[in-house]
Amino acid sequence: MQPITKEALSAAGLQYGYSRTRRHPSVKPYIEGNHNGVDFINLESTKEQLENAIAFLTSMHAAGKVILFVGVKPEIRQMIKEVALSLNAPFIAERFIGGTLTNFPQIKKRIEKLHDLLKKKETGELAVYTKKEQLLIQRDIDRLDRDFGGISSLTNTPHVIVMIDSRHEDMCLKEAKRLHIPVVALSNTDCTLEGIEYPIVGNDGSVSSVRFVLDAIKNALQVAPQA
Repeated sequence: MQPITKEALSAAGLQYGYSRTRRHPSVKPYIEGNHNGVDFINLESTKEQLENAIAFLTSMHAAGKVILFVGVKPEIRQMIKEVALSLNAPFIAERFIGGTLTNFPQIKKRIEKLHDLLKKKETGELAVYTKKEQLLIQRDIDRLDRDFGGISSLTNTPHVIVMIDSRHEDMCLKEAKRLHIPVVALSNTDCTLEGIEYPIVGNDGSVSSVRFVLDAIKNALQVAPQA
């Protein structure tokens, strides 16, 4: 387990913000300086925020609470999937569909349809259909799996959400706020920190920085006891 130090955070590139013109006022306390128009993030603050977020997630995990991982930007999708799957946690890595949280009963029906079709496919019940009908059903399965496969284990809304780039995941953040679901978010300098209980101000656009944060969370939860 890689220790969380300022040096490690720096090596992962978490200090790099965006240009000052893109800075959201809420992140101003976490800006260490500006060089050639680019904001640099105070890694001492980032370190403390990441440690606090991990402590919170560990306590939730230990209590058997459901943690949903969200990150749909193409460059981080695979990382989100890998971390979530390693923790047997639900995830959204393709796209966040409006109402996933605030209208979960309807989303649950789509999940149930996916389970039903997969069961029928496994038991051979789809063999009674023509090849064309089976092709259409398979397309339906593929679409449902793409949209809801990562959350197919959910029976209710999650207890906490971990997201990468809260500005990009604005719709998810708004729904979480509406339902009072606590959020842990890696957020760069262009993000508002409003409504994020555990913000981690850092570079959310670099593969290395995102991987560092996700791995730190994963490693902590893998060794934490669970109810």
